[in-house]
Amino acid sequence: MDNQKTIWLKVIGVIVLTIIVAFVTVKFAAKPQTQNNSTYNQVINSGTIRSCYTVYPPDSIKDPNTGQLTGIFIDVVNKAAENMGLKVNWNAEVGWGELIEAVNSNRCDIVGSGIWSNSARGKSAEFTIPVFYSPINAYVRINDNRFDNDYKIANDKKYKIATIDGETAQLIASRQFPDAQTVQLPQLTDLSQMLLNVVDGKADMTFAEPAIANAFIKNNPGKIKNVSLLKPVMIYGNSILLKKGEFELKSSLDTAITELLSSGYVDDVIARYEKDYPSGFYKVAVPYAIPIK
Repeated sequence: MDNQKTIWLKVIGVIVLTIIVAFVTVKFAAKPQTQNNSTYNQVINSGTIRSCYTVYPPDSIKDPNTGQLTGIFIDVVNKAAENMGLKVNWNAEVGWGELIEAVNSNRCDIVGSGIWSNSARGKSAEFTIPVFYSPINAYVRINDNRFDNDYKIANDKKYKIATIDGETAQLIASRQFPDAQTVQLPQLTDLSQMLLNVVDGKADMTFAEPAIANAFIKNNPGKIKNVSLLKPVMIYGNSILLKKGEFELKSSLDTAITELLSSGYVDDVIARYEKDYPSGFYKVAVPYAIPIK
């Protein structure tokens, strides 16, 4: 009888132990599903979007004396966040080659100063819908007539193209002008330095959007010219960059940007900066047609 009782106690013990192990296993297995540490949840819980930025007028302009940020994207991102009931902390300036690493390392939630989306970046990051588009043109010295009929002949080892590490001019040079030499400048170099390298004869050509080139021409008249007047070298959408897979935050920002586009807010912001940076903006086309009465 005692042996039978002992056997039953062991069986009951095994059953109880099995139940406890199963309960603990289920509890720990379910725990990651109940804790969502996405960037979106962190932003909503804190009420703040932490945004890195590059200085790139007129998208983002930094006052050298006060450090205050202004610009098209600064205004648009601040307004989008305000409409979402959030605020923006522009917490760190980053170089062109650090954009993706900045969001991956949790240094910031977004890069909100306006980034051109391309396939290389798209492999490792997400982008919002564009706020506007930028044509990229080829610029040479004002008295250099070699490229007037065809700027593509610069794809030759005898020519030099000015670029900045991690910046789009470098990408264009490597993909569309692989045979040309490059004169590379380090990250955080002012974009006007590429144009200055052309003027000084250190490079034969560089690539820039009209907003940058026209501002340079205004301060340095008669120095450079655009040799891609008939068709830009490239056209890129200006967007906000996010960590790969952060679709909740992307969706929310897309909705906020769409609202600002539809209300005319973006057009008003562009108009303010277009006075000092003319001919640099291709606006987003509306996705509807107004009925004709």
